[in-house]
Amino acid sequence: MSTRYAVAPTPPAGPGEQPEDRAVDHYLSELARWRMRREHELSALDEITRTHPDRDALNEDVTASMTLHHAIAQRHDLLLATWEDVRDGDGEREWVSTLLWGVLEMPDGDPQALALALPDALRMSDALAASLRARTGADGDELPVRQRVAALRADLERLADAVAGDDSTERLEEARRRLDALGRRADEEALVEIGELESELAGLERALLVAAAEEAHGTADLDQARAEREHLVAKGEAVRALAARVLESVTPAPTLGIPDVSALGEVPTEESELTAYVGNLERVGRALDQAHATYAAALAEYADLADRAERLASTLARCGAPTSVDLSGMLTAAKESLHNKPADVRRAAALVAAQEAYLAQLRPES
Repeated sequence: MSTRYAVAPTPPAGPGEQPEDRAVDHYLSELARWRMRREHELSALDEITRTHPDRDALNEDVTASMTLHHAIAQRHDLLLATWEDVRDGDGEREWVSTLLWGVLEMPDGDPQALALALPDALRMSDALAASLRARTGADGDELPVRQRVAALRADLERLADAVAGDDSTERLEEARRRLDALGRRADEEALVEIGELESELAGLERALLVAAAEEAHGTADLDQARAEREHLVAKGEAVRALAARVLESVTPAPTLGIPDVSALGEVPTEESELTAYVGNLERVGRALDQAHATYAAALAEYADLADRAERLASTLARCGAPTSVDLSGMLTAAKESLHNKPADVRRAAALVAAQEAYLAQLRPES
């Protein structure tokens, strides 16, 4: 089976289980690799979609895919911050499992429609990307037919254990019959049929995941409220760990207040009080999302400056620094600003921008 595309890593433990250290390390490493590869895939698919005849119909899935990837990336950030605290002896180990299996709320205008745990969100992203590749013909003839058929059979077996209802079962059986009928054919009609099956199975998986998420929201009860409170406690601690990293790493740093979920008290058992409590949990969740986005943006700015400084160093090494301006000295000063703890990002940004502007004038694009 091809590994050209990002494939969701296997969770290090099941819901409610405490994963082993090595399993968490491996999972976070694989998730980082998945995150980078999926970002590149979505960028390429977005480029293809822009000029595709069916771009209007495809744009919704492209947008959903990018939104989902952003939410997964944010959860990865929180898992990294939490795991770092656990390894340092400051964090609670159970928060790792809580963040892994707590739902990600999608900011797509319907926050309940795609409320998925991280492993399900990863599978959803894989399904959306597979569907987009099939519908746009992004695979072309690059992937051998044998591998595409093998991948389809694996998907059929996996979905057979997850289907809910006669309709889904019948759709899977029909897909299996169509795949069997292809045999070893590799003509143009067979390729079209394979593409249709890839798109159909990806769509079915997406529908199953969304249905499961909607069912979970439709059966909200006391236990679910308690689980959400526990999830937000872990999320709040992860955001605090991320904020601490930012304060240590960059200056000036954001100084947002991070709400304390425990201030809401325990989950009430009375139905009328429970409704109000769930509303408060949702508000705390939104505040934590805002704090997370703000602190993550500060680290992203630092990473971008460091990357731009490295590109400048590579450019100067190739062409040499002009004698009229001490670009090498400015680059050294920028790197010193970035290497300090905390890094002076304003000074580094000004120095990097000045060098980029000067080089652009020196070497205008033809």
